[in-house]
Amino acid sequence: MNTLLKTPLAVLLSIAIGAAPTLAAAANPATAPLGVVVQSDQAKLGGDAVSSGATIYDGDVLQTEGTGLLRANLGGPQMYLRQSTQAEVHRLPNGFSANLNSGTVIISSKQGQAFELLADGAVVRPAGADSVVALVTLVSDRQLLLSSSRGAFKVEFAGELKTVEAGESYRLELENDTADPAAPGAKDRPIGTRRVHPKWFLIAAIGLGTAVGTWLALVSEDRL
Repeated sequence: MNTLLKTPLAVLLSIAIGAAPTLAAAANPATAPLGVVVQSDQAKLGGDAVSSGATIYDGDVLQTEGTGLLRANLGGPQMYLRQSTQAEVHRLPNGFSANLNSGTVIISSKQGQAFELLADGAVVRPAGADSVVALVTLVSDRQLLLSSSRGAFKVEFAGELKTVEAGESYRLELENDTADPAAPGAKDRPIGTRRVHPKWFLIAAIGLGTAVGTWLALVSEDRL
């Protein structure tokens, strides 16, 4: 009797052990594609030349040359890299996160889609659930250009929050208050520390609007 009971039990244990790696692999989306390259010209993916149709994975670095461009669908939203741009992309539920290391990106999201762009300490996200077309340029480690062609997005830096509405363009400059010894609390902070404050300047969107207009010409609403 004991032998009869042990045999089915051994079979069940064997099946469970064999299935465990498969279940673990299914639960781990690390190797699942994040997106796909839609358009490419003088661009790279992970340091290698890339063409349309290439698969993008979590942690990949996208890069364009001096006259290149790259457009990618990343979990729903799309990102367009202009010339001399580099960004590292990661997965988000219903979207993506990207670290902008240099250059200019335009992000286009439909209603309910998520994106998060990190650029020199600033974090850019949709302000709500509406569709967004946002342009972000990393001018230097102290300056960003931000423009919205459609919808609103929010920018968070050092605990401060700014909303960029549709049709608005701003220049964000980062200033260090330790240059002023009379600044509040400056004497109490250790030497060499810095507190960076954002300063916002509303600017004309002529150049930025042209760039976004070019993007919208490439990507019509029904192709997003």
